[in-house]
Amino acid sequence: MANDLNKDVINVISLLDNKLKCQEKDTVLSFPQFLERLGAQPAKVLRNVFQMFHDMFYYYIHEEDDILNDPESINYKTIKCDKLFVDHADNPFFADLPLANRLVRLADSFKEGAQQNKLYIFIGPPGSGKSTFLNNLLKRFEEYAHTNDGQNYEVFWKLDLKKLGASNDGFLEIPCPSHDHPFLVIPKEHRREVLENLLSSEERTRILYKKEYEWVLKDIPCTICSSLFDALSSRLESPKEIFDMIYARRYNFNRRLGEGISVFNPGDPPSKQFLLTNEVIQKELSNIFKDSKLVEYIYSRYAKTNNGVFALMDVKGVNEKRLIDLHGIISEGIHKIEDHEENVNSLFITVMNPEDKEKIADIGSFTDRIIEINVNYILNYTEEVKTYYQSFGRQIDRHFLPGVLENFAKIIISSRLNPDSDAIREWIRSPRKYEKYCDDDMLLLKMSLYSNIIPSWLEDEDRKTFDKKMRRKLFDESEKEGREGFSGRESINIFNDFYATFRKMSRNGNGFGHDKLITMDDVKNYFMKHVDRREKIPRGFIDSIIRLYDYNVMEEIKESLFNHNEERVSKDIQNYLFASNYDIGERQLCPYTNENIEITDNFFESIEHNLFRKSVTPDSRKNFRDEIAGKVTICLQELDLAEQSILDTPIYKELYSIYMNNLRENIFEPFLKYTAYENAIKDYGKPKYEKLDSRVKEEVSFLIKNLVARFKYTLEGAKQVCLYIINKNAY
Repeated sequence: MANDLNKDVINVISLLDNKLKCQEKDTVLSFPQFLERLGAQPAKVLRNVFQMFHDMFYYYIHEEDDILNDPESINYKTIKCDKLFVDHADNPFFADLPLANRLVRLADSFKEGAQQNKLYIFIGPPGSGKSTFLNNLLKRFEEYAHTNDGQNYEVFWKLDLKKLGASNDGFLEIPCPSHDHPFLVIPKEHRREVLENLLSSEERTRILYKKEYEWVLKDIPCTICSSLFDALSSRLESPKEIFDMIYARRYNFNRRLGEGISVFNPGDPPSKQFLLTNEVIQKELSNIFKDSKLVEYIYSRYAKTNNGVFALMDVKGVNEKRLIDLHGIISEGIHKIEDHEENVNSLFITVMNPEDKEKIADIGSFTDRIIEINVNYILNYTEEVKTYYQSFGRQIDRHFLPGVLENFAKIIISSRLNPDSDAIREWIRSPRKYEKYCDDDMLLLKMSLYSNIIPSWLEDEDRKTFDKKMRRKLFDESEKEGREGFSGRESINIFNDFYATFRKMSRNGNGFGHDKLITMDDVKNYFMKHVDRREKIPRGFIDSIIRLYDYNVMEEIKESLFNHNEERVSKDIQNYLFASNYDIGERQLCPYTNENIEITDNFFESIEHNLFRKSVTPDSRKNFRDEIAGKVTICLQELDLAEQSILDTPIYKELYSIYMNNLRENIFEPFLKYTAYENAIKDYGKPKYEKLDSRVKEEVSFLIKNLVARFKYTLEGAKQVCLYIINKNAY
């Protein structure tokens, strides 16, 4: 039959055979091999579930420095959690920075000491994604356990039947149902000495004297492993023979089988079988030791998640009873099965709605054993936008002017923040000075800080008083925010309605059209039409965010118009000085710049708008030009033309200085004053654009190209945002 198989199939089967053999060798170690690996990698081999969770978390996250990286730091960091909750997830969960920092603190606490006898409650309002959060977290934990970095070990017995005097040869393989760590089979009184011999001096200090490794010296194996060790001691001459029958194999976490990870939903029926066993193994053990009670292979369902994760998905239905059953185990770390005491050192997790807390309020032993971690609505606008991308695709960006989609998310988030902030009130004593950039309640400031960004408009005085104490007080407030307002599901529904409305208008030809993009006015009009949604948004917030948006857009436009090429500015001044001695309508070659100049009112005014701080009359302009012409004539007469140029004259230096100082502030004024610029923006890219004034064309082209290159506008978006500002006269 084998001869009939395709050669490629035979090669594949051979490949799989070799790969799986290597995998088996790596996952099952003799006890000496295990000790050798422990000596080489103690921090990796000596891990319980809490240390594994810590290592898993840092395996997936990307962590950056905190907000200022200065002595006032409170260790609030920019943490990217996409690899943990988003990548390759069926239902992504988007963790904002407040939650990400809470999770980092939780993971760090697992490295600071013994953590058993605690119940970790991830609590949050309906629609915050708690269940998705826990499912994705446990999925990553299971995946991590199957990587080389995440491997952990459990006891695996292989009893040599011949040595034990059994009637048949071979081996009896006995898995530890409690997933005991292999090191725990070494009697407690000898563990320290074993480690001192295996480890380097540096590692000895770390393992033997740090709180996180106390379990290595103090924990005891399960009753099955203890009974086996004792029974073998009475039958074998040498302890070495016992250790020859002890193996370490990889702890294979498998949620579907309930091994290492068990998750119970409220509707899951209660287990009908409380006492678990393996009749085949028990029969063999009774035959070997001639006593059915010497080694009893019995355990409970809690053993399957010992040194693993036991999770309840909401405290409702049957899960209420399961949680109550846990309180004795969490209090004592021991579960009684018949006459046996079963050790249970698991990571106990539940997700819960705030209103369900009363279900455990009456269980006194839980009071000081609960660790709450808030999973609230998103407060980080970048993560909120990601939820829109997830639901509607990245292509939605193409329909928004830059910044507008983010501002939509900020409006949603404003409903989740508390307008009355003790921290802000104590810190920002004069909020009115920021009315151009922020809302009255300073929610936009909080959003930036929760995103680990200190806005550029914050004054130095307030930056200095944002000390460690104030930061702690502010970020502590984030724990209580995100419990009300638009839920995650509501946010998606609102965005869907908003986006569909404008898409429909586009198809009908009366919306933003094929090229027209969504503006902040469109966003405002939408919320103004929906009273029920507007009422959840703090009063005045939308107007404030539009003011900030307009300010930011104007800064982008100024930056895009401002020509950092000082040579161009210099040539403008030289051309102006030369042209001041000629009449309107002439065309001349400037000897200073070698540029042809069409001397028009537009030419003079395009430069003069940066020479005057306020509007002046036509007569004043003409008088100014006449005065300049006279000064130029005098200066040229005084020049030593052999060694000096127009650049050396006082009048050039004076005008250049004034021009540069006024340039940025006044740079957009001509676009607001003269319809020629507005028309040029509308006609940009069309044939009639080429017929326009050369100076106007140069400035408009410079503006459009820089908006596209520097600020990620499309060509149509750059035109539209300029017209948006012109029409609002926002300058």
